Amino acid sequence: MLLPSNLMRATLRYLLLDDFDPDTGELALRVAFQPGAESGPELLRVRLHLGRSGNPLDPLSRELRTHVQMPVPPLWEQGLKTIIHAVEDELAGPEGRNPLRYLWVRTQVLHPTDPARCTPSHAVSRQVEILRDWAHRLDQDGQPLRTAEFLDRLLLLAPRDQASLSYLASFFRSQGMAEEMASVAERWLKVEPGSAEARLRQGEALLRLGRAQEARATFEAVLKAHPVHLLAHLGMAQALGLLGGNPFPHLDAAQELDPTATASVLRETFDYRLLAPPGGEQCYGLEELPGLLGVSGAEIQDFVQYLGLPQTGPGGEVRESELARWAGIMNRYALLPGGLHWTAPTPRRLPELA
Repeated sequence: MLLPSNLMRATLRYLLLDDFDPDTGELALRVAFQPGAESGPELLRVRLHLGRSGNPLDPLSRELRTHVQMPVPPLWEQGLKTIIHAVEDELAGPEGRNPLRYLWVRTQVLHPTDPARCTPSHAVSRQVEILRDWAHRLDQDGQPLRTAEFLDRLLLLAPRDQASLSYLASFFRSQGMAEEMASVAERWLKVEPGSAEARLRQGEALLRLGRAQEARATFEAVLKAHPVHLLAHLGMAQALGLLGGNPFPHLDAAQELDPTATASVLRETFDYRLLAPPGGEQCYGLEELPGLLGVSGAEIQDFVQYLGLPQTGPGGEVRESELARWAGIMNRYALLPGGLHWTAPTPRRLPELA
């Protein structure tokens, strides 16, 4: 009987060690394989049981026979035996039950045919470069998640690797993972305190986490060293806007530096909310805004959906303070085909003059 063509073309990609539990003796790993030429990579998760009778590689053998109809490659068998021997030596020591003794397990990767791309038996410096090469290839293959995973493991061996920290910060940014981006940026700054890029990533992460005051200090530090840095001006404007301050000097500076990029940010990603809006202020329902702004109801819906007009009032209304900021920016930087007919109503109570 002929096997399906996709199984005949199955290809093993790599075997990556995930963890070792000294209490249970379980060695967790995964196998990446490609079922067919037109298929994406898939993963098999396998647990080997150390300290039991029989061949500890039997679970892996069964999974490979079932899913890819292949035996365990000799390089994998050799590499796993080396890793298992090292683990068993650790277990026999006085700190054998300490899980931290086995973090190195997560840095081990095996290629099915190329010993130069396998980490066991290599010095740490060479293992770092092997993991970097894997990450580079995965990035070229359009697998950013796997790339980030390999770089994260590389950092266990080389925690000060700037290129890996930079990639991970960008990866977490693209995934909207603000806490992780902030953590990586903080590590990056410890390695490279003068890096404007690291500080910008940190500031952006702090903004996403609602920590605008800290973000303001971060962008301020960048501007002290780089007074005409476009992204630092935009970040400072965003932080000041969230805090209820005046973003216009920094937006004006950004506009001078790059009008197109500034307009794009203001239309697409700028956050027009106030983190602490004034209490008891006027709020407007969407049905009231056409008369206030001189536009149609359909345009109001577009403003909310596509241009960041916030609806943070108690019942989803638009707060006057946020409307004034939003309309002011739209008009000042000509972000709409026609200007808005907005004049803020006279406040109920005028501020006292100093």
